[in-house]
Amino acid sequence: MAKNYQQDGNVLTFIAPAGGVVSGKPYVIGAMALVALETVDADKPFSGRVTGVFRLPCAAGLAVGVKVSLKDGGLVADGTASSFPFGKLAAAEADGFADCRLSN
Repeated sequence: MAKNYQQDGNVLTFIAPAGGVVSGKPYVIGAMALVALETVDADKPFSGRVTGVFRLPCAAGLAVGVKVSLKDGGLVADGTASSFPFGKLAAAEADGFADCRLSN
């Protein structure tokens, strides 16, 4: 095995932004799309998953396979003003939620 291998990179440690983070909610830190795996206060370390598929709040009418961004804690059409690129839908929106594959 390579001597410079560090980790698989699926779960990384971050410092919680102002307001803290809540387990299971989506966030963008820097340019990294992630879902918090624990609830912590601001300025505390937490684990965030940067790969995988998560069921998240989603704007109505978005179809499977489309690129989505994160705005105000929910998924919106890619390119929406004041949003951050987040992933692609693995399932179309239904009842205000969709399965999203994180993109990093």
